Amino acid sequence: MAGNAASIFWLEEYSGKALTPVSSKRKAKSKKLEFNGWGSKPLIEFLESIGKDTSEKISQHDVSDIIGKYINDNNLTNPAKKKRVLCDERLYSIFGRKTISRIKVYDLLETHYLENQDAWDDDFFFSSEEENLGEEKKCLRLEKKTYQKKRGFETPKSCFAAIIPENIKLVYLKKSLVLDLSKDFGSFEAKVVDSFVRIKSDPNNFLQKNSHQLVLVKGMKKVSGNNDVNADILLQVSNFMKDVRISMLSEDDFSQEECEDLHQRMKKGLLKRPTVVSSCTFCTIHNITF
Repeated sequence: MAGNAASIFWLEEYSGKALTPVSSKRKAKSKKLEFNGWGSKPLIEFLESIGKDTSEKISQHDVSDIIGKYINDNNLTNPAKKKRVLCDERLYSIFGRKTISRIKVYDLLETHYLENQDAWDDDFFFSSEEENLGEEKKCLRLEKKTYQKKRGFETPKSCFAAIIPENIKLVYLKKSLVLDLSKDFGSFEAKVVDSFVRIKSDPNNFLQKNSHQLVLVKGMKKVSGNNDVNADILLQVSNFMKDVRISMLSEDDFSQEECEDLHQRMKKGLLKRPTVVSSCTFCTIHNITF
């Protein structure tokens, strides 16, 4: 599909419920982390406490590996549930939970990077400054947001795209397309990151009912020492512990059930929800249209 990407219209997610001021409980959850340079204060303090140099940014993937080693070295795996981690004081300071899923460490780290904060801003949460506004001003702000939704293409940056097959197909890459894109390695990462690919589900994950699942490409790396160019490229994807080779990607279309599973993971906060603006930016890179 090729043409002018500006002609794409991404469907917004709309619940059908009337907009009302958020509760104080939800306001508490929107409290932002303090940052020390490229990372959050809790993350930087954790890394420095185990002897890591934080003067230069450490990638999200590398921090995930560091935490994985820390878990192993300190025997923090739940004896009864091997995929669960029992957080000690250091890990609790980062994740704010007594126990976490090991395969979700990478995704949980996303909010701890300063560069990701704009993507995680949610207009349905009021900032601390907004909390000081009177109810009348809050209502006016809500009315303004409602008006913006009606303006079609002039959508706000925080407008979430509806997680439906028609939208996901625009940013879904089959194995053959990824192989084709890998021929130009210089532009490969920019074209593949933030797209969705389809892989086989972990057979040991009893919570996953589908044979395959849609995952978001978060990054990539190239492994040296292999003559097969395609085999050298490893994709780092969401909700999956291991790096994924291109040969592991599916060539088939995803199902309605797999799209719904993706939606449920986003609703639970396990995966960042795409916005209309970010999705159309991806389409512009690929020159995609209907």
